[in-house]
This record gives sequence, structure tokens and C-alpha cells, in this order.
Amino acid sequence: MVKVSDQDVQRWTLGEAARAIGAVHTGEDITMPAMIRTDSREVLPGDLFIALRGERMDGHDFIEEALDRGAAGLVCRPPAPGSRLDHLLKRGIPAILSVDTDGALREMSSVWLARVDPGSVIGVTGTVGKTTTREMIRTVLAVSRRVHSPRKSYNTWIGCALTVLETPPGTDILLLELGMNHPGEIRSLAKTYHPGFGVITEVGPGHLEGLKSIRGVLEAKMELLESPSLRSLSYNIDNELLSEAIKYSSGDLELFPVGYRSPMYRIVEARTDLHSGCPDLVVLIDTPGGRREIRAELFGEHYAYGMAFATVLGDHMKIKPAEQLKALSSFQALPGRGKCYLTGNGFLVIDDSYNANPVSMSAALRSLSLVPIRGKKCAVLGGMSELGEDSLQLHRDVSRLFDCLDLVLLIGEPWNGVFHRGTPSNCRVVDFEDLQGIFTASLSPGDLVLFKGSRSFGVERALGILEGLR
Repeated sequence: MVKVSDQDVQRWTLGEAARAIGAVHTGEDITMPAMIRTDSREVLPGDLFIALRGERMDGHDFIEEALDRGAAGLVCRPPAPGSRLDHLLKRGIPAILSVDTDGALREMSSVWLARVDPGSVIGVTGTVGKTTTREMIRTVLAVSRRVHSPRKSYNTWIGCALTVLETPPGTDILLLELGMNHPGEIRSLAKTYHPGFGVITEVGPGHLEGLKSIRGVLEAKMELLESPSLRSLSYNIDNELLSEAIKYSSGDLELFPVGYRSPMYRIVEARTDLHSGCPDLVVLIDTPGGRREIRAELFGEHYAYGMAFATVLGDHMKIKPAEQLKALSSFQALPGRGKCYLTGNGFLVIDDSYNANPVSMSAALRSLSLVPIRGKKCAVLGGMSELGEDSLQLHRDVSRLFDCLDLVLLIGEPWNGVFHRGTPSNCRVVDFEDLQGIFTASLSPGDLVLFKGSRSFGVERALGILEGLR
């Protein structure tokens, strides 16, 4: 098949998209907007709004809000005659009509991917580190390639479909983040979007309510190998369960193992230094081309894996080592994902509040214990969600890392009953209402405080309370 040149590929129109998936187009035939939304609250003037039906809400109930916010077009189901939506569409609003808007989104993304035809599709999955690894890879590859990657942490089928549908013509590399809650989700994404290079960052206890066991998590992540186009795979060789599975399942794939035991991209050392009051991460990686030293303003030795994966992809895509090092050295932690800063009232904060599971929580606590700081080391920890019947034991396992900290404040019901013989002297299970008083009595400027927990526990509220102290 002859590849269409970049100059020949243009953004398609709503009419073309409708015809490609067998849907109906009404209104003016406008160019497909560059930004596509499924949440009416996020719509900006000129965006396309796709009305999806969820378990609790139906996007069709928010079409008027999307239009009021400036949506240039819609994807929605055909209106009932005489309905409010029927009257809106008769005003000439550009729209694609489909009885199944979820299916329309999937089909449009698949057709557009074939049309825009990026040179490479990379799929990143794993229990932890997906988004940060994805962004490190993007930072390195964007040095000399046109890379398109997800907004935010788009890693569900909806997020992947939106990412693909927003891919600009002329894209060299499409970078996808593949998440899941249940078996079969990554298989579906892999078979729809055909990544040719896969990355598995880690396998551990996460989403156990849907996957039941770590073995279930492993099997779900290994679904990435079912991509018909997969030719290369990079993975965490330090995870014995994952490493053993890949040994027996990789077939003819070109493998790039990463980790402290890797024969190819070996993490030699990851250490934390203090620079201008904040932790710096120094990582040494032995590569087939020699040893590299990377220094970046990041908290946590676990970032070393993301740097190693980015180095693999940089070498694979022929990015010069010096350019890779420059890109990684300038990498900044994403909000809520280990961002370290000094607050206006003098506390050193590590904001890792975006999410948590046992693997990431343990890694953050180990890294906190290693930071060379004179002040107290403290942690404000929310519970960890979606751990199923193993939740209590997994919280207990994490609590074994509390001994090296001066103060641990625990938020959320999952921490109740964790301690067999009473709460240790350095730990307290608290409510948000308690925090201002505890912070005032227990902390001083110069102390280091980690904030981490699953999103549902709102640990960022605790961070706001600390920042508000006078």
C-alpha cells in the first residue's frame, strides 16, 4: 500500500467522517475540529462535542450546555421528531447522527488512524508509571519527531479514541497510554490501534476489584502483546512475574528489558541529592552505547524506570544520546505526580496526590526515607482504592514502611483496623477537620511532607490546608 504524503492528508470534514462510518451528517459540512470533548464542562469555542451515554449520565442531556459554551458541532443520536434536540438541529448545527455514539467514536478513530497513518504507534501500559513514562518518552522523541500524545491521563477506550481522533496530519509518532479496569480492555485497544512498540512499566496489585489477583493484572497487561502490529517490547525485567511471562510469550518480538538486572538498559544507580532545598534525582543507566548520567528535578528513585524506558525509545528512534540527556534533564514532574516545591510558608512539599496503589505508595515512602534532609519527614496518606478483598492486608503491608518517618497522618476508612496492636506513636488516623491543628502543632518550616492517596480520598485538600497555614 502506498503511504499518502503529509501534504495530501488534511483534516477531514464531519460529512466525510459520517460517510466513513455509515452515519448521517446534517447541517454545514465543517472541518473536523482539532479538539474533541465528551464532557460539556470542558467545551471551548470551536470544539466538537460527542454525546456519550454513561452508566450514570447521558451526554445528550448536556448538548445545550455544550452549544452555549461554543461547540462547533455535535455527534449525537438521531432526535425524536419535535424534540428539543430536533429543534436545535433544524437550526443547521453541524452534526453526525448515529444511534450508537460510543460506536461512532470508536469507528471514527479507527478510520482516522488509517488515514493519518503515523510512522509509529507506541502503547504504554503498567500498574504504575504509565503517564509519567509516556511523558518522558514524548519529551525525548519530540526532540526531532512530530509526536502526538494524550491530554491528561487519557487511557480508557474513550481517552484513546479521542487521542487518536485528534492526531494531526503529519504526525510521525502516536503515543498511547493503555489503561484498564477489567480483562479484555487492553486487548481491545491493542487490536484497534495496533501499537508496533509496547512498553509494560510494572505489574502489581491495582484494580483488583475487577482483576481479582496480581495474576489477573499480569494477564490483562500481557494483552498488549496481541496487537497485530507489535514488533518490539520494552518491559520491567525486575518484576519476576512479568519477566517470566514475557519469556514464554514474546515469540519473535524484539525485546528491550529495563531495570537493575537488565543486560541491555541497566539502571546502575538511582539516588536523591538535595539541590536548592529540593530533591534532585541522579540516575546512571548502562546502555548498549555506554553509560549515561541523568540529573533531573524529580522526587523518587522509581522515576529511574521511566528514564530508562525513554532512553530505550530514544535509541530505537535514533535520537542522539546528548539530545536525549538534555530532554530528560529538563523533565518536570506532572501536577500531583511527585512534584516537589517549597511552599510560601516554608514547608518542603512532595505533591503525589493524583493517585495511589500499593506499588506506587511503597515506592514513594521508600524514596521519602532516603531524602537527606535536616527537618522532619512526614506523610499525609489517603487510602488506596479498588483493592477488593485484599485491601486491608495491602494497607498493612504499606504501613510497615512508616517506621522511618516522624509523622504519618492517615485519611480514609481503608486505614481503619490496619494496626494490630494499637496505632504507633508516629501515626494518626485523622479527618480533614483535624489537620490544621495537627499541622500547626507538629510541623515546622523546613519539614518535608509527602501527600499521596487515591483520587477518591481528596488528599489535595490536605495539601491546601498546609499551604494555608500562617
